[in-house]
Amino acid sequence: MKLSGRLAGVWLWVTLVAVPLAACSGSASSEPQSGRSKPAEKSAPAPKVSGDANNGRQLFASKGCIACHAAPGVAGATGTIGPSLGGIGDPGKRPQLAAGIPNTPDNIRRWIKDPASVKAGTMMPNLNLNDKEADDLVAFLVTLR
Repeated sequence: MKLSGRLAGVWLWVTLVAVPLAACSGSASSEPQSGRSKPAEKSAPAPKVSGDANNGRQLFASKGCIACHAAPGVAGATGTIGPSLGGIGDPGKRPQLAAGIPNTPDNIRRWIKDPASVKAGTMMPNLNLNDKEADDLVAFLVTLR
């Protein structure tokens, strides 16, 4: 059978690209491999931090964090430029922060005080937070479990 130019091109694409891709994707099964299901995630206990979480919530809005980040329960926090901050207060759910550093209150504080010192080239701006503002923001962020 002789195929026209366009049809021959489609046939060639299907033969060389689509069929091998379908074969590769067929090797991954949606079934659990050993019949075991993934264990339920355990919430880590809430860390103890200094700072005023209520003031931190207000700072989160007034410093413009809501423009870049989504945060559950925070009016207007629907940004998509930065990551969603849902679960950031639970290292069991989010074990790492930017640049792969462990999710601890001290590291959250380091990050929000001077993002570029933690991850060069980050888009997150330095908001020039004073120590109290940083403590209050951390106290708020760890409530996002």
